[in-house]
Amino acid sequence: MSTKNVSLKAIASQLNVSINTVSHALRDMDDISEELKTKIRKKALELGYMPNRVAQCMKKDEKPVVAILINSFLNLYFNTFSYELTRLLHEKNEYGFLLLYSERLDNDVIKQCVLQRVDLLVTQLEPSPSTLDFAYLNDIKIVLVGNKPTIKNMDTVSVDHQTGCALAARYLLGGGGGKKLIYVGIDYFLSEYRYSIFVSEARKLCADAEILYFNTDGEETGKLYSLIAEGYRGLFFYNDMLAYEVLAKLGAIEDVRGAYPDLRIVGFDGLCRNVYGLEQMTTIMIDFPEFALGTYRVIENRLNNPSSGLKQLIQPVMLYEAKDGRA
Repeated sequence: MSTKNVSLKAIASQLNVSINTVSHALRDMDDISEELKTKIRKKALELGYMPNRVAQCMKKDEKPVVAILINSFLNLYFNTFSYELTRLLHEKNEYGFLLLYSERLDNDVIKQCVLQRVDLLVTQLEPSPSTLDFAYLNDIKIVLVGNKPTIKNMDTVSVDHQTGCALAARYLLGGGGGKKLIYVGIDYFLSEYRYSIFVSEARKLCADAEILYFNTDGEETGKLYSLIAEGYRGLFFYNDMLAYEVLAKLGAIEDVRGAYPDLRIVGFDGLCRNVYGLEQMTTIMIDFPEFALGTYRVIENRLNNPSSGLKQLIQPVMLYEAKDGRA
């Protein structure tokens, strides 16, 4: 069945429900159960339904609109990326753009996109399969940035986690600091993913390396201090923000980098190279302007060629070694 012939009536007929029920399900209204919504959305996607919104007619002579979803104004990593992307969008002036704020990417965000006549959403939060379906049913494209996706049916622009973790392992094991390493992470799938790569890469370099996972969401900083005192001299942090936070807490106990001059620390993101005022830190550095440019090209492809194959772009990273000798 061709897209232009698929109607609410056709979907309703296939499922033996009313047209009103289909309409309410596709608009995520509360009077329809989640089970029935899922069933109706799956059938609509199967038949190739696309919404015939009044806004589409209104926008035919206007620029497409790109929205960037912000889930925290304290996230320096994503804020740095967003700054570079909005600067690029402004300079090129090919698309309208706006910022949306939400701590979650759910159907309410997609509804906001419909109301704001958004064509494409850039996010670091991965949507659930049902939210992704709801977005596609409303003709909202999604580009996931930064994260390693657990679902594959959307455009993604991620950083090279594999190379970054390998560089961290090589740095920590190659500086004479010993073979006792700690990965400092959080309760988050990407943190666990980086840890698994780090362990694998470290063991390639040193088969008997001793590597611990210190979870800051469940363990006290004092325990990390004790491990350092016991001889663990290499710390690899999930990201720079976590490194600055934990080092500040350790500093309240003792100046560990002064007390243990052979302590080596690596972060991930390269924030000290992009945000003024941050203390220099050895880190896996992301080139944020290039990251934004790669994302822009994926956006451009999706909006100009909506039926093209999915893009899975990986941005390179490099080791930035702090020059002050502290980390």
